[in-house]
Amino acid sequence: MRLKVKISDRLSATLTDMGLSLLSALLLASAWFGFSSLPLLVGFVPLLFVQQRRAGKRFMPFVTVAFVAFNLMTVSWVAHSALIGTVAATLTYCILFGAVMAIYNAVWKRALKPLAYTILVTCWTAAERLYLNGEISFPWLNIGGGFATNHSLVQWYEYTGTLGGTLWAWIVNLTIFETLSWTIKNRRFSLKRWIAPLLWIAVPISVSLFIYNKYEESERRMTVTVLQPNVDPYGEKFGGLSQREQLERLLRMVENAPSESRFIIAPETALDNNFWVDRLEESKMTEAFRETLRRGHQNSAVILGLTTYKAYPKMLYPTPPTNTSRTLPNRDYWWDAYNSAVCIEDGAPIEIYHKSKLVIGVEMIPYHEYLTFLNKLSVNLGGISGVLATQPESSLFETPEAKVGCAICYESVYGEYFASFVRKGAQTMFVITNDGWWDDTMGYRQHLRFSKLRAIETRRSIARSANTGISALINERGDIVSATEWDEETSLSGEVTLSDKTTLFVEYGDIVGRASTGVFALSILYFFAYRRRKKDYIV
Repeated sequence: MRLKVKISDRLSATLTDMGLSLLSALLLASAWFGFSSLPLLVGFVPLLFVQQRRAGKRFMPFVTVAFVAFNLMTVSWVAHSALIGTVAATLTYCILFGAVMAIYNAVWKRALKPLAYTILVTCWTAAERLYLNGEISFPWLNIGGGFATNHSLVQWYEYTGTLGGTLWAWIVNLTIFETLSWTIKNRRFSLKRWIAPLLWIAVPISVSLFIYNKYEESERRMTVTVLQPNVDPYGEKFGGLSQREQLERLLRMVENAPSESRFIIAPETALDNNFWVDRLEESKMTEAFRETLRRGHQNSAVILGLTTYKAYPKMLYPTPPTNTSRTLPNRDYWWDAYNSAVCIEDGAPIEIYHKSKLVIGVEMIPYHEYLTFLNKLSVNLGGISGVLATQPESSLFETPEAKVGCAICYESVYGEYFASFVRKGAQTMFVITNDGWWDDTMGYRQHLRFSKLRAIETRRSIARSANTGISALINERGDIVSATEWDEETSLSGEVTLSDKTTLFVEYGDIVGRASTGVFALSILYFFAYRRRKKDYIV
């Protein structure tokens, strides 16, 4: 009888803890669903109760359940183009952030609670920074990015960047967890105990709303037009429509744009032909755009995405000149492929920028120079796949009226890299992307929301051109001023501001991430010193 009761109690405890783990996943995922960002402030609380209930033992399976569920709820749309993408993203997230929770769990059993909490918060923030800057990088689910759903609550990102939001979320989660734990243990409610968590919630939000309502945009403005050609990437982009037909569609849209548009912006890989970097000036594509501009848009420049190539003759380069160059049998040259943006004006040389932050598994394979066999695993989403070349750092397109930066697709997820355009002098920002790979799922909506955070961090207007939607104009506060619908051929015209202001985040980068990494390292050293002094004592 006692055995049956014991088994029943264990099963009940396991089911309860499983439910709490799934509740954490649901609360965290709600921000990426687009419902609200506020659940992020309590999203880890159920999981922390699981850790407390299990007294440090058999905790990690529940962490795995929570993180797998969180990933499947939020990035399962990746499987629409490549199932392996969802699997790899989930596995990597569970390994990296599971390790954070394992470190916390180990320290929690052996050290004072304040030290354990400090290690948890700083280790998690440092791990997010690693996920942003490492060779293996998919920071889509970094906690601070989840506040894009309610961007008015995090206007102070212009000082901290998104890792400041991660730090804030963890501090609030821990203060609420401590207050609830005390309440449950003592079986009574104490308003005094709730002052700290309420202040941690109210003060940052109040500061943000004050900044939001008092913020004044730059008065300098210019008109831009973003194009949404709505070419299906599966049925039309790379086979259904010829390159000539796609070019004619773009030329028609440029011709119909308002004549006062200073920039007309087309999406990522708007054209995918054999465009060689050294021959762009004499290409028929370039001449076609210049001819169209001459007929009514003499003061306009066209920015569009291309797949471009650069050749290296084997007579000059007997071995591969770069670690991304490749060749084919019977070819007398090596070549690099780029995901590029070009700026075309009538009467001015072409300017070109090559994408630097590449999509893992599609445009780059991590550590490919050492693990060449992995190149065969790259996902072909049409056009060029595998390992693309990059340029070392961001660069601008400059006209007499303005300096602009153009982030290509995935680059709009990386706050520090995006800010590097502004650090170089960009007065407004463009984002060109092709989000059609994931059909009508959460993916393209999430991608759009990240641009709102980039606008806050840099205090730059953003004009976003997406192949199938959503194309949008975003102001310096992160508000979407106007936007298109999904899956329609259209264009969007409006004004963006030109600003020369520099935010703290632009000037100094990811201060929170660097500080957290340093504090985490010092805390670990202190932990080992503490354990040495208390060798035979376990808290």
